Amino acid sequence: MSRTVRRGAAALLAAVLAAILLPLSAGASTDPDGNGPQTWALTTATVDGPDGRGVFQYIVDPDDVYEDFLAVRNFGEQELTVAVYAQDALQTSEHGFEVLTSDEQARRIGAWTTIEATEVTVPARASVVIPFSIAVPADAEPGDHAGAIVAVSTPPAESGTTVQYRTGTRVYMRVAGPVEAGLAVDRLSGHYEPRWSPFAAAPLDLSATLENTGNVRVSPEAVATVSSLFGWWSRSAPLEGFDEILPRGAQSGSARLDEVPPLGPLWVTVEVPVVQSSGQDVTSFTTVVTQTVVVWAVPWVLVIAVSLLLVAAALAIVNLRRRRRARKADGPAMPEDPDTSDAAAAAPAEGQPALTP
Repeated sequence: MSRTVRRGAAALLAAVLAAILLPLSAGASTDPDGNGPQTWALTTATVDGPDGRGVFQYIVDPDDVYEDFLAVRNFGEQELTVAVYAQDALQTSEHGFEVLTSDEQARRIGAWTTIEATEVTVPARASVVIPFSIAVPADAEPGDHAGAIVAVSTPPAESGTTVQYRTGTRVYMRVAGPVEAGLAVDRLSGHYEPRWSPFAAAPLDLSATLENTGNVRVSPEAVATVSSLFGWWSRSAPLEGFDEILPRGAQSGSARLDEVPPLGPLWVTVEVPVVQSSGQDVTSFTTVVTQTVVVWAVPWVLVIAVSLLLVAAALAIVNLRRRRRARKADGPAMPEDPDTSDAAAAAPAEGQPALTP
């Protein structure tokens, strides 16, 4: 069974998914003839040429084949030869959208996509349209998959080092089946910056990583709540930096509270009150695993001062006890024996005659 995605259907799918479209990105390399830089782009297209969709997006069924077109556009004054391939993409907290290199093994979109021409030469100031197809396996995992179609230019090496220039367009594919939306809070931490004044409020920096544990792309809104012992003091702040998170992907966000009093242990909890997927609110059926950590908001100047006083007091007490023990060890002066004193007084001095009564 096969199916062709035509221009109108693709536009409808784009509206349904409501994904964020990427701006047109162009690659750049050095012209081997020395006539200035070469720039090019790989875009979505119809059989007639570029169509401005921005990204390739499909809602697909397992065991189907989908056909579409891409265009390689050369903006330079010289003809351009590029290699074209499809590859999987992943997401980590350090990178937004990372496309695997051509020598890495593809398991999803990169493995399912067949491009009619894997190398193409584009005349100056022209475009070349290339058909391609995506064959979805019967056992394809339901949910969202991400990848890209990439055009690579490899200019002749001048110093023995090969340099590749890549540009491409994202591919998003949602395979029909059960939808599972899930997020887990990971690596939640906080850093308190105490003032020199021991009782002054100080900033508290928070950071957290959200992992997508479901099978669809999600765009979360996360909030960090900070509370003191017994709930005497509490504040909340939105975590900034979260965008769309791919399945098995992760992103990091941060927040800053400027006026946090030094109340000792503070409990920090991250919650996700709003979750969207492709423009639809999926909060009600998204499983969120939260996390709570303890951050110490302590006036360290006061702690150090008190610690020094306690150490000084302890040393004074130890010294006093040593002195008391030394006095007890010496003891009081022993009195003289009266009999011994009388005998010593009665004894004549050497060389003197003894006195008789």
